[in-house]
Amino acid sequence: MSIDPPFSPSLQAGHQQQPAERRCPCLPILPRSIKGKLVVSLLVISVLGIIATASAIYGMWRIEDKVRIIESFFELNQNVLEMRRYEKNYLLYNNTKDLMSTLDYIDQVRASIVTVKKFVPGSKGNLQSFYDEELGKYESISQQLMAEDLLLNSKKLLKETLRTHGQDITKRVFDLDAQARIQVEREVIAYQKTGVMILALTILVGGLLIYFLLRWIIRPLTAIREAAAQIMQGKMNSIPLNEAVSCSEEGIELVNSLNLMLKALDTKQSQLVQSEKLAAIGKVTAGIAHEINNPLNNISLTAEALLEDLPDLSQDDSLDMIHDILAQSDRAREVVHHLLEFSRAHKNNVTVRVDLVKLVNDSIALVRNQFRLGEITCNYQHPDQPLSITGTPSQLQQVLVNIMLNAVQATQPGGSLDIKVTAEDKDAVITLQDTGDGIPSQMLPNIFDPFFTTKNEGTGLGLSLSYAIIKDHQGDIEVKSEEGHGTTFRIKLPRIMETEV
Repeated sequence: MSIDPPFSPSLQAGHQQQPAERRCPCLPILPRSIKGKLVVSLLVISVLGIIATASAIYGMWRIEDKVRIIESFFELNQNVLEMRRYEKNYLLYNNTKDLMSTLDYIDQVRASIVTVKKFVPGSKGNLQSFYDEELGKYESISQQLMAEDLLLNSKKLLKETLRTHGQDITKRVFDLDAQARIQVEREVIAYQKTGVMILALTILVGGLLIYFLLRWIIRPLTAIREAAAQIMQGKMNSIPLNEAVSCSEEGIELVNSLNLMLKALDTKQSQLVQSEKLAAIGKVTAGIAHEINNPLNNISLTAEALLEDLPDLSQDDSLDMIHDILAQSDRAREVVHHLLEFSRAHKNNVTVRVDLVKLVNDSIALVRNQFRLGEITCNYQHPDQPLSITGTPSQLQQVLVNIMLNAVQATQPGGSLDIKVTAEDKDAVITLQDTGDGIPSQMLPNIFDPFFTTKNEGTGLGLSLSYAIIKDHQGDIEVKSEEGHGTTFRIKLPRIMETEV
């Protein structure tokens, strides 16, 4: 069987758009465009990064100061220990040189205290008293021991005082060092906590921004993709401007552009449907002309006979001839009516209740003379009761006429086309089975592709548009064929159940 195939699913008229000025209720302080949201998000992330970097630099700078405090106290401790070492040597060996070295280290301890005071401003009071009183007293005792005319008991008493006072100085320095280390550790821990908090805040805010950025970008695209799937299934004819889309200006612009494209495709497809219908009309013209000529010839012959024999005819004979003329006129009028109804362009594609049994019968009437000219027998089986569906009669008739014409072209003289209308569960099924040449198995997967045809002539859109029309009616169309053994088309359409009436 020669065939013509599918176009994209038909988009019905009725393109609707919701107002583009709908505002997104989420985060109204942000710009509506994805570009603006990206810029704001990058600025926020940059600010957080700058704050984190500045905090890290400040913390390192402060920790460096704390390290200097530890170093200055270490130097102070070392000088005090050296001072005490020479003091002990003097007390053990009574060597005046060791006492002089002790006095030298007193000056170094004072210099270390000055350095410590520079890095530890809060300890100036304690360090100053230590500088003035403790070291002054220690230095005074050491200088007294340098005197040569000291009595033995006085010298012994001064040595004991020097030892005791040296121990106090060592303890005092170690206490100050311990306090400084504790303070430094606390401040370092505080800087670490601050850094961790800033890092956690940056990660949290960055994660939220990434989440919302993905939502702002993906949410409109997901909504558009889902709407496109609904359109492909014939459940929608345009993409709505809902909240998911209107959250971004780019989404609104994309939807408006897609809807304009869908509307343009709908218009072009309607034009293709009508042009393919006109092509089908051209194919049935010969048969229609023959079917109209027969009643016209009968009318002409009857009218001539009536004109010639009118004086000799009885009233009953004249009435019989007039009734015959009227009957032949009704026959011609019916043929023209079917042709006009089939060729008329229904721009609004209004769906109505359709009796499928009558629709198939009317379609057969359009192609009846094609069967006669091709010497093909058409057998039509149908229920006695109407089988109702909802649809557009002209579109469904175009599908039937197209398949019938394909069967006529593929079937040799003496062949047949069996048409059956049945009810199966919730569906009405039209089966068209011919005894034609069939379709090669390698071509079957492509018969519903646009512009695919096995004929030398034709647009290759017949079955494509038929497929689209049936899908728009929430139905399905199947084909089975074997080369040399004919082709069978099954069209399934949702029928109106008696409970729905």
